Amino acid sequence: GGRGNSIWLGLFHRRKHQYGRFMMRLKLPNGVTTSAQTRYLASVIRKYGKDGCADVTTRQNWQIRGVVLPDVPEILKGLDEVGLTSLQSGMDNVRNPVGNPLAGIDPQEIVDTRPYTNLLSQYVTANFRGNVAVTNLPRKWNVCVIGSHDLYEHPHINDLAYMPATKDGRFGFNLLVGGFFSPKRCAEAIPLDAWVPAEDVVLVCQ
Repeated sequence: GGRGNSIWLGLFHRRKHQYGRFMMRLKLPNGVTTSAQTRYLASVIRKYGKDGCADVTTRQNWQIRGVVLPDVPEILKGLDEVGLTSLQSGMDNVRNPVGNPLAGIDPQEIVDTRPYTNLLSQYVTANFRGNVAVTNLPRKWNVCVIGSHDLYEHPHINDLAYMPATKDGRFGFNLLVGGFFSPKRCAEAIPLDAWVPAEDVVLVCQ
């Protein structure tokens, strides 16, 4: 119904505390945002006064609150103009791909995770057009790419985690699968005993 369609667009009705207003969750692979993108989000929130605010989530993402439905088409247009989307960011879709929060500047970095999280996000949303092939998944399906030994990305609670590894002189990833974390259930991801070359990151996710 309508509720399912709105969540597919990243819109969540705040019935309990802000009836008639919505939270909009974005897709922000690796948590990377530009100053222009952040200013645009701030401009959206500002118009809602005390009803507007933003969250930085545990999956390196933005959520903006206080949104009213008549404004949504214009907000979506603005997001597209600054290179952002809210498409497929909730419910039965793949959640925001997480990577090393210090990607590109981490002195202990094994691999820069940003190219891989971007590729995964592009696949999930079909470059902002929507990818029906990865809908109707179990709720909160999570994926991450590990960039260093610090494991900032918490691979053990992701459904699919890419662990950097070299095989026969070729760079790629070992795979962990099946991690899950919620108030009701927690399961640690297990090694799949499989290695994939770096260029097959999206193929494995498919």
